[in-house]
Amino acid sequence: MPVSGACLCGAVRFEAAVPPRRVTHCHCEMCRKATGAAVATFATFESSKVRWSCDPARYDSSDRGWRGYCPKCGSSLCFGYKPRPERIYIAIGIFDNPGEFPAGFHDNRGSKIDWLHVDDHLPDVPQG
Repeated sequence: MPVSGACLCGAVRFEAAVPPRRVTHCHCEMCRKATGAAVATFATFESSKVRWSCDPARYDSSDRGWRGYCPKCGSSLCFGYKPRPERIYIAIGIFDNPGEFPAGFHDNRGSKIDWLHVDDHLPDVPQG
């Protein structure tokens, strides 16, 4: 089951031969600011399973994480957690078929915007 997607202008595409390990809504302020959305939803993949048409531009958003974006149109593409370089978190909004991969978890629910009600029934990401 190949998974694919692209930025807004199509300059940066990704493909993975396997489905994501999980899909998570992240409510932290940093993810909200990086994506410009009320919640950031990311699909977790093994980094080695993802191929990019060209490398996303990178911004080190903290000492523990970086953000990938299209250098041409600025679309938010992915997130990398420096302590776990074997994983990449790709923004579900860039998927060609995002509806095929519903979220299964919330992360940083304590930072959720009060008026936002999305998948409230889902559990929090297991710690560890």
